[in-house]
Amino acid sequence: MRWPAVKSGGLGVVAMTYVAVDYLRILSPTWHERLQPVLWSLLALVAVTRIPFYRHWSAEFRAAIFFLASMIFMLSALLFEACTVRFVTVVLGLNWHK
Repeated sequence: MRWPAVKSGGLGVVAMTYVAVDYLRILSPTWHERLQPVLWSLLALVAVTRIPFYRHWSAEFRAAIFFLASMIFMLSALLFEACTVRFVTVVLGLNWHK
């Protein structure tokens, strides 16, 4: 028989542990400095070990294509805006940095 927290992935226990370690910043900063890197290392290790058992990789890769395309679009829009502001500044003879 498994515990209910373990059946759901144990996220409730992890959340309570994270909040408790974060609260140690107020109660005992030295314990917080010691335990926070340990907790982060454990969370990273658990995340890495669960990667092979993730069921939705195909959906993630399909969504990544649209995400990267939108990032490229936003960066190109930012570049276009920067070029236009620079051009208008030069044409109007404005000096923003006196």
